[in-house]
Amino acid sequence: MGCWFWYMLWASGISKNTILQKSVPEWITYISFGAFIGCISFVRACYLRTFNKTLKYLFNAFSGGFCLGFVLILNCYDVYVYLFPDKVIGYESEYEVVFPGPSRGKYGHCEAGIWLKDQNTSRWIQLCTNKDYLYAHHKQGMTGVWVTARVNKIGTYIVKYEFIYR
Repeated sequence: MGCWFWYMLWASGISKNTILQKSVPEWITYISFGAFIGCISFVRACYLRTFNKTLKYLFNAFSGGFCLGFVLILNCYDVYVYLFPDKVIGYESEYEVVFPGPSRGKYGHCEAGIWLKDQNTSRWIQLCTNKDYLYAHHKQGMTGVWVTARVNKIGTYIVKYEFIYR
């Protein structure tokens, strides 16, 4: 169980820096896999030799299997982009610094955020940063960002970014 929690935290961290292509059926995959595991649980519950085969019992078996399958496959595309890149590229990008940054769940927001436009997917991503990093790395006249990214056909994982002069 501890390994599974570690994996979920690791995959969630990866997903914060990952941009998927618009054509990737992310939620359809998650729901379909959850429904598939839910159906397996439902069929298994039907064939078990218990005396409590009520509709509620079978529904609980399906919903438990659905939740398990949904959680097992969550962030699979992000992990695939991270682990199996076709190549590592560097490119110059547009950017915008915003205050406050992206949400950190129910505990508030990052101190600052930076919007980057990804060259591979043509989509924008907001990354978390802080004022100290901006003060140390962003000087007056720097109008671009050099982005290093791991890319494949389904998305991009942003490895790092540096402010540059154009």
